[in-house]
Amino acid sequence: MNATLKNPAGTRSTIAERVGVTQSEARAIAQVGCDLVAAGRLEEARVVFAGMVAMNPKDSAAAGALGAVLQRLGRLDEARDEYTRALAIDPKNVVALCGRGELRMKAGDKAGVDDLKRAVQSDPGAHSVAGQRARAMVQAASKVVGKVAVAKPKVVPAR
Repeated sequence: MNATLKNPAGTRSTIAERVGVTQSEARAIAQVGCDLVAAGRLEEARVVFAGMVAMNPKDSAAAGALGAVLQRLGRLDEARDEYTRALAIDPKNVVALCGRGELRMKAGDKAGVDDLKRAVQSDPGAHSVAGQRARAMVQAASKVVGKVAVAKPKVVPAR
């Protein structure tokens, strides 16, 4: 579904803009989605965040939240796509950086560490849960890399 429409002036606007959804209303809808996640009602939360993204494809936070819910539902390809969509809108979206970084690392993609480092840089005080998670994963990854870097190669005797 194309959630942008041409307005009478010929420019593109989102459905949310056309029907007049305020930032306050969007935050209230997002809070409902967050409450559903907290209650473990992930499929309902997915519907809420998918609706927010459909209404306003410019909403990086909604796309990041949708990615996080999809990740928890085990729909990892869709989650990665939503995280990437969120980052195209806001390259400093901590939730999207952390989630995509985690998915990339689990897939063996070293670019995941870069996403996580960017998440830490975007939330230097680790004020968000995603920022705290990113920081912990970067620290864990650096310990693993450090151990690999200092590990002595095993000598296999010649036969």
